[in-house]
Amino acid sequence: MSINTDPHIHRLVMCANVFIRKDGAYLMLKRSEKKRFSPGYFHTVGGKIDAEEDPFTGALREVREEAGITVKNMRLEAVTFEIMPEKTQENWLCFYFSADYESGEIIQTEEGELVLIHPEDIPKQKLIPSIRAIIRHILDPKDGTVFIRMSYDKAGNVVESETIINICERNIPTTPSANWQSF
Repeated sequence: MSINTDPHIHRLVMCANVFIRKDGAYLMLKRSEKKRFSPGYFHTVGGKIDAEEDPFTGALREVREEAGITVKNMRLEAVTFEIMPEKTQENWLCFYFSADYESGEIIQTEEGELVLIHPEDIPKQKLIPSIRAIIRHILDPKDGTVFIRMSYDKAGNVVESETIINICERNIPTTPSANWQSF
């Protein structure tokens, strides 16, 4: 099935999100109960990419705006393509990064409550479907970048039979001669 063949039916919204490591835990956002989409669910820090931004730059900006901190060692972990029912008129292309906390005081915003959660406790939380689909790959540093296509039905539920997951292998050189400095 082709999508986006008629740009008046679906728009593509792009966002950048960051799994932030701090003190052996991950900084997650428990969305405000006042939010229209997924109130009370856990998500990463992040949001929509501005028109002049690339995903990396947008992710850094969102971390500053939503959490009041800076991060380092940012790495692309996953890309999700979420296909919504026609009534929604938006599909989502989301870039998920991981990063280490660098500096700053964590702030609270109207987006929700920022909470540090230990890795083993994240899967137990009420997670947004795209986070649930990628979390075990994010938490495993041996997994490469994950690409997922998810479709939703008219009720907003994930159509499991249409979910496709692809993982790029992450081969880490084990011999000293096979590192980037030798090239």
